[in-house]
Amino acid sequence: MNKQEGTPSEGIANYGFHARALRIGRNITLDQLAAQTGLSKGHLSRFERGQKSLSVAALIRLAAALDTSVSSLLGETLDEDALHVVRRRDRKMHRAPVEDGGYLYTMLSRPSENRAVSAFLVEIAAEAERPSEGHHSGEEIFLVLSGEVEIRIADRVVILGEGDYLQFPGRLTHVIKGREAMSRVFVVVIGG
Repeated sequence: MNKQEGTPSEGIANYGFHARALRIGRNITLDQLAAQTGLSKGHLSRFERGQKSLSVAALIRLAAALDTSVSSLLGETLDEDALHVVRRRDRKMHRAPVEDGGYLYTMLSRPSENRAVSAFLVEIAAEAERPSEGHHSGEEIFLVLSGEVEIRIADRVVILGEGDYLQFPGRLTHVIKGREAMSRVFVVVIGG
């Protein structure tokens, strides 16, 4: 500690961002966390921004309120839900309705009601096309893993081949169409 109590010393890692990420991921407000830990909202806010530190007793209360351990809060160990791995053998492909292109897809991102990132693996047959135009908030990312696809975005057509990457605002209407026997595309929607 510096001479001023509660102020982190230079060179000591800031663990407040871990607490903030856990708090937000668990949909807990600063007010709720303050009530659960007995710490002031202001002190917690400054801790999350790296401007204040917490005592061991306060870290224990904070970890309990966030349903984690102190070692996880400090970045020394991982909570069970910190990593999300989807093995190839465990992926389940779903077929979109024929009227929506009949493509195959599987969700790769973790299940969550308030997902900030959604990741999919999409398989599109030649000439298969999603006839309705998609649009949503956030950003959309396409990375072609194999094959070739055509993506119409507003008044533009972009042809993507294996290894090609495209990112655009999801608010733009877009339609994807397969150009080879089978194309595989990694699709990520951020903030949608």
